[in-house]
Amino acid sequence: MRFYLFLILLKFIGRLEQTFKRRRPRVYKERVDPFSIPDHHFKAKYRFKKSTAKKIIGLIKNDIELSKRGHGTPAELQDMVALRCWGRREVQDDAGDLHGLAQPTVSRICNRVARALARHGMEYINMPTCLEEQAVIMRDFKAIRNFPGVIGAIDGTHVKIKKTGGDLAQYYINRKGFYSLNVQV
Repeated sequence: MRFYLFLILLKFIGRLEQTFKRRRPRVYKERVDPFSIPDHHFKAKYRFKKSTAKKIIGLIKNDIELSKRGHGTPAELQDMVALRCWGRREVQDDAGDLHGLAQPTVSRICNRVARALARHGMEYINMPTCLEEQAVIMRDFKAIRNFPGVIGAIDGTHVKIKKTGGDLAQYYINRKGFYSLNVQV
């Protein structure tokens, strides 16, 4: 009986070996190093200077590090892909083609980088907490463009979305004629 079980085990191991031998190795697309392009092209494509992009990478690198298996997109490239999508308002597919990534991967990267940046938001985004701070900020705004009584500023932008259907579709068309969501930061 033991000998029979031993033979079955050997057959099973042989099948496993054949399965692993037949498995094709992963093939990765060639990736371009964004930092290899000239400075003026870099700023036009990514909306930041190289030094600023490197600071952003340093800030969120630990939050978007590679998986334990060692596979995946390096943190630097993830950051650059997200900055390119957001800065150029490119379709994720185009940014993916440029960096050698699939569109679903680009979508996950943008989500991951946005969450990592949001985790550090409280370090950089704050409102004055006491009257002295408010007075200093109000004085600075007044000095810039004679803007009295201001203690903070927000900004908004239109984020392009796919065409929506139904009765409410017209509410998503902005003044420039494309579908978008108005988002404030």
